[in-house]
Amino acid sequence: MVFLLLESSASLALSAFLIIFLRRLAVPLHLIDLPDHRKLHEGAVPLCGGIAIFLSFAGISLLSEPLSLGPGFWVAMGLITVLGVVDDRFPLPARTRFLAQVLIALALISTEDLGRLSLGDLLPPEAIGGAVGLFILSAIFIVGLVNAWNMMDGVDGLAGGSAAAALVWILLLAVHLGEEGLVFPVMALIAAIGGFLIFNARSPWRPRASVYLGDAGSTTLGAIIAYLVLHLSNGTEGLPFPVLLWLVVVPVIDTLSLMVRRMLDHRNPMSADRRHLHHLLIDTGLSPAAASYTIIAVSFLCGGVGYAGLVAGLPASVMTIGLFFVAFAHTAFVLAVEATARHRVARPPIHLHL
Repeated sequence: MVFLLLESSASLALSAFLIIFLRRLAVPLHLIDLPDHRKLHEGAVPLCGGIAIFLSFAGISLLSEPLSLGPGFWVAMGLITVLGVVDDRFPLPARTRFLAQVLIALALISTEDLGRLSLGDLLPPEAIGGAVGLFILSAIFIVGLVNAWNMMDGVDGLAGGSAAAALVWILLLAVHLGEEGLVFPVMALIAAIGGFLIFNARSPWRPRASVYLGDAGSTTLGAIIAYLVLHLSNGTEGLPFPVLLWLVVVPVIDTLSLMVRRMLDHRNPMSADRRHLHHLLIDTGLSPAAASYTIIAVSFLCGGVGYAGLVAGLPASVMTIGLFFVAFAHTAFVLAVEATARHRVARPPIHLHL
């Protein structure tokens, strides 16, 4: 335990050090985020948080537990990070980025022998096409979560804090299952995210973020969490995948909701707008910090429900029904806020005659 704490502390310290170092290189490398009509932050903000998290996580993990995660994992995560850095520096076409993510996901599943998801008592594998169907579902999940975390990264502290919330429950599940090979890497990643949040999360000591994750960070965090979920659900003895979805239900449902609403408006489902859950919470009057911490808290509570269900051995069918209640609550909130906003815009001005 002492060793784990020391190594986690090293990961946090290295992440913070790398952020301080990389911030000096961000401007000459043009790895900066500039404000525009959607991004309302002040000035140029370095996009080096994700690079620092991955380098510290990988460095400490490989030095301490080099065999805990397979080479396919590290190659895939390195490629996702590099793809994100390139996208931060030279914005890539959506199709190019998506195709690259699909290829990396397929390679990850193949090299790490994933794709044998357990569905519990929900459905027999044959109902979705057997091994081929499970393989495709795994690839969709990886690419989907990569983009869900990327879409979530719209307010200070949110993507990193939500990732940490999910990883805490993944860590506890790894301990519960005796998956010692996952315990240290997950602890190291949580600590690396902690080093980043020192500079990114709003607090009484930091009114706004001084560094962002960038696409390199948000997509890599999504990919790592997707891998860990698939790993825990892999094989006939794996945890039921539908129950593990509780750990990531908030970004998944918000992304699906966004895509549906955009398509209903005859728009590209991957186009940008201000209809994310964090934007809607801010529209209700919450501060950016309050909106971020609210979503993180809800994500953490949902993850706790999933953890409790898994430890208690509740049927996957029962836990899946619960996911629909979360989706219903999200939909009701989104529709209510957007209806209020439309009413406010459509309402004619009141003229006062004095």
